[in-house]
Amino acid sequence: MAKKILHYILLLAILLGVPYVCCVLSGDDSMLEGVKAFPPRTEDWGAHPEKLWNFRRPFSWWAFAGLAAFTFFSMRPFVVRALKAAVGGRGKAPAAQTCGRPFPWWGWMGCVILAAGWILSWNRFEWFRPLQVQFSYFPLWMGFILIMNALVFKRSGRSPMTDHPVAYAATFPASSLFWWFFEYLNRYVWNWYYLGIADLSALEYSVYATICFASVLPAVTAVAAWLATFSVFDDSVYDGMARVDMRKPGWNLLLLAISALGLSGVVFFPDYAYPLLWISPLAVFVMVQAWLREPCAFDSFARGNWSIFFRFSVAALVCGLCWETWNWHAYAKWVYAVPWVHRFQIWEMPILGFAGYLPFGAECAVVTAWICPALVAGRRAEA
Repeated sequence: MAKKILHYILLLAILLGVPYVCCVLSGDDSMLEGVKAFPPRTEDWGAHPEKLWNFRRPFSWWAFAGLAAFTFFSMRPFVVRALKAAVGGRGKAPAAQTCGRPFPWWGWMGCVILAAGWILSWNRFEWFRPLQVQFSYFPLWMGFILIMNALVFKRSGRSPMTDHPVAYAATFPASSLFWWFFEYLNRYVWNWYYLGIADLSALEYSVYATICFASVLPAVTAVAAWLATFSVFDDSVYDGMARVDMRKPGWNLLLLAISALGLSGVVFFPDYAYPLLWISPLAVFVMVQAWLREPCAFDSFARGNWSIFFRFSVAALVCGLCWETWNWHAYAKWVYAVPWVHRFQIWEMPILGFAGYLPFGAECAVVTAWICPALVAGRRAEA
C-alpha cells in the first residue's frame, strides 16, 4: 500500500507539477489562467481561430514528411512480422479458441445500445434536444464495449468483462482520471477543443465529461483482447525483437530525458513538442514503475517480445477510427487544431493525427496492467 501511495505522489508531482512549474517560470499569464480554469472548457477557442496552432503554424510538407517517416519506420518491424504471420500461418490459434460459440445475449444488447446511441448522436430530434449532449455519447461507447467483449467471448470463451469483472469495472473510473490528465496537458498545447457544450453549467460539464471519459480504457482493453484471438497478434509472432530493459540505468535516463523534454516542451515550445504529449506520460509511468521496482506491462521488452505494445497500439487505432467516425456528425464534438500537419483530414482528424493513437495505446496498456495484469495478457500459440 505504501508503494502504491508513493506511486500516486510521484505521478502527480511529475505529470501535473512539471508543466505547471514551467508555466509559472515562463511568465505566460494567459496560459496560466487557462491552466487554472476549471472545468477546462474549450468551446471559446474556436471563436478565436487566430490563436489556434493550425492557423499560427500552417501546413509544412517538411514536418508532414518527417512525422510520417518516423511513424512508418517505428511501426515497420511490427507490420512486417504481422504480414509474415498472416501469410505463413505462424501462431495459428488452436481450434478450440475459434470454434464459433454463440454470440452472447449481452452482445446483442450492446448492438441495440450502440445503434440507438449512434442515431441519437447524429440526428437532431426535437424531443431529444434537452438531452442531446448528455445522453448520446456514453451509451454509444457502452454498446461498443459490450460488443467487443462479446466478440472476444464468441471466439475464445473468455473476455475481460466476464473473466475479471471487478478489475474491468475499475478501469472505468481509472479511465476518467486518465483522460482528464490529457485534458490538462491540452491546456498547454491547444491541439483540440469542443463544440456544442456552451449550454452546460460547470458542474454539468464536469459530470458529463467524467462519464464520457470513463469509456476509454475499457474500450481499448476490449479491442486488444479481441485482437489477441487472431494469429497475427499472437505473442510468439513478436519474439526475438530488440531487447530493451527499461530498468537499466541507460534506458531509464532516456525515459527521464523524454519526460523532461515533453513535459517542459509543451509549455516552452508547444508548436514543436506537441507530439510528446502522447509519449512523455508513457515514459513517466514506466520510469516510476522502474524506480519503485514494480511489475510493468513492458517487462517483456527485456526478453525481446513486443507483442503487448503492438496489440494495444493497434487496438487504440481501431478505437480511434471509431471515435473519429462517431464524432463526425455529433452535436457535442471535438475539433482539432494541429500545427504544421493539419491537412488531409479524415472527418475532423488530420491523417497524421492518427499516429498519436499508437503511443496512446501503449499508455492504455501500462495503466490497465497496473490495475490488473491479467487484463492485458496475450496468447501464445501451442507448438
